[in-house]
Amino acid sequence: MDRAQPDLEPADLVALGTSAHLAGDTDGAVRALQRAHQLQLEQGTVAAALQSAFVLGMIFGTTGQPSLFNGWLGRAQRLLTELTTDDDDVARVERGYVAVLEMHRGLDAGEFESVGALAVEVTALGRKHQESELLALGLVAQGRNAIYGGEVAAGLSLLDEAMTSVLAGEIDGLVLGLVWCAAIEGCQEIGAIDRMCQWTSGLSTWCSSQPGLTAFAGECALHHGQVLTLHGSWTEAVEEFANSRMRYAAQGQPGSAGYAERERGDLLRLRGDLAGAEAAYQEAAAFGSDPQPGLAYLWLSHGRTEAAVAAIRRCLAQTPVPARRVSLLPPAIDILLGAGLLEQASVALEELDGLAGMTGCDPVTAAASRGHAVVELAHGDCAGALPYAHKAIQVWSRVGCPFEVARSRVAAARALEGVGDQESARRELEAARSVFESLGAQPSVTEIDTLLGAATRAPAGLTSREVEVLRLVAVGRSNRQIATELVLSEKTVARHLSNIYLKLNVGSRTGAAAYAYENGLTGLSPTS
Repeated sequence: MDRAQPDLEPADLVALGTSAHLAGDTDGAVRALQRAHQLQLEQGTVAAALQSAFVLGMIFGTTGQPSLFNGWLGRAQRLLTELTTDDDDVARVERGYVAVLEMHRGLDAGEFESVGALAVEVTALGRKHQESELLALGLVAQGRNAIYGGEVAAGLSLLDEAMTSVLAGEIDGLVLGLVWCAAIEGCQEIGAIDRMCQWTSGLSTWCSSQPGLTAFAGECALHHGQVLTLHGSWTEAVEEFANSRMRYAAQGQPGSAGYAERERGDLLRLRGDLAGAEAAYQEAAAFGSDPQPGLAYLWLSHGRTEAAVAAIRRCLAQTPVPARRVSLLPPAIDILLGAGLLEQASVALEELDGLAGMTGCDPVTAAASRGHAVVELAHGDCAGALPYAHKAIQVWSRVGCPFEVARSRVAAARALEGVGDQESARRELEAARSVFESLGAQPSVTEIDTLLGAATRAPAGLTSREVEVLRLVAVGRSNRQIATELVLSEKTVARHLSNIYLKLNVGSRTGAAAYAYENGLTGLSPTS
């Protein structure tokens, strides 16, 4: 608080403190609000004192200061007991704000049952007393709780209603930012991309229209970065995640800063900057944010298969809420397949199928379709994989996610080649390569070049997959090692080898390896 203004009234101090918090001056905000609270107690305005206690509690609760948050929650609860002997209607309204603080505590503790009951109570009080802020806070909490309970359509409807108050200008300041960000996060978790994109655009406009606003600048940059990533603007997204991390750190929110840094690491990994990605994941961990599953992907690419599998299993075990598993299951399927654990990948895919049905959201449906395609390919069923790959392409195209469309095209190409349609496979690979190149996804470009090169070099009627198997046989890989590297079952590798022996008219691995060297299929000359 500015000590040159000692005679400000409590209401002015509350306005000053709230503005200071939104502008990023948390210390100044706390001084002003604590002074307002003291004056309100001295003047006997208990309801107003409870309101300032609520604002202080939310500031401490959203900036990672749990002991101070709990202290102000306790103060608000005590003040509420004083109000119950005075004006019952006022007490009921203020009970709603105390319940919001109790919801925040319940969310931090993972006590979702208590959160659900409190959200219903807050919503009811907001409706009855026409308190727009209470109503919006209750609706967004109720909506997210419904989603966590599997009632996705009802939950999204409640989020829509909460956002109606935001977009109609019925609330502002601290509560507006809280509701806006909570609604976006709820949509992001389950893949409700249409709402996420629309509401993120509105949040970005709100933030940019208030140059002094910093309290929600980290969230704004984070969600904007997520939308940019989805739509393929990766360079801009990397910058936004870096901005988000910096702003969160400045606001004393290390966990959120780590989350932003993990997102940045994921993009660096996809662009082939593995050292940069590893550094980002380390910084995310230093902030207290779990760098998985991105780090597990990185470990898998370095051949640290057991570490990658252990990490993704641990993530799944620590995430019991179905809606929060949506983002974990697709990487789990990739990593388990990469480790040759086809049955476990199939179990994860079955769960993802269930979540696709539960959410009804296109990204989850598309991820499940691609999951089916790669699992069928790992089992050697190219004909079975093809319709799933095509569905994934269609749905990801509808979502507007070029990277996932391209990944699905690679799966379709493998399936097409497996059923003998070489020209269509080549076209899919070339289309995917063009997208990967535009995104700067160099590892994926390299993978496509390898596949196209194998298709070009393939002799004796070998498919490009059979050339890949033959190349690995020639450099001494076992069937198990080939299965892990190419994400196949050992049974499928054995079937490929049988086909190779038949087409090359050889009877052993030695004969096949000799053929590979003689025909330049290993990348080495016969005399190397």
